[in-house]
Amino acid sequence: MKSKPANFTAWFFALIFAQAFVLDPVLLGVNYAPLVYVLLLIFLPNYWPSWVVLLAGFIIGLIIDLFYLSGGIHAAASLVVCFLRPNFIRTGYKGTLKPNELVIENESFDSLIVYIFLTTAIHHFVLLAFVVFDWARIGWFLSAWGTNTLLTFVTCTLLVIITRKGRL
Repeated sequence: MKSKPANFTAWFFALIFAQAFVLDPVLLGVNYAPLVYVLLLIFLPNYWPSWVVLLAGFIIGLIIDLFYLSGGIHAAASLVVCFLRPNFIRTGYKGTLKPNELVIENESFDSLIVYIFLTTAIHHFVLLAFVVFDWARIGWFLSAWGTNTLLTFVTCTLLVIITRKGRL
């Protein structure tokens, strides 16, 4: 997943289509479905200014909200993830001196896995906190968060493995 505009645009439409029409939990008839659009937030170019990353994250989340009629929860979760993205990059890629010059596709697979997991876990936590957070339902909240995070993490990791050229 290079950060070239045409390639990113193709990934954008493919992941949005897959999320809206293939992996919709209502269409599948299940409670949990992976949110693969998180990969768009993960692979946003690092050289973009932070305000562009925040705007892109908001627009990506808003598009998902329009398909799911979810009232802005995906936009809010995407915005939080884009805001925390530099911290996730510093945590996942500890040896990187200049995060803005980091090309995620060329870095080690282990660091990418940590980065994907952190982004997915925080995104789903914020998303589910906005959907239903009630101290009386904390058990359900943690169960849904863990299940959705694991499902999305495994799906995103498999997508990265399948589409990654070269080494793991």
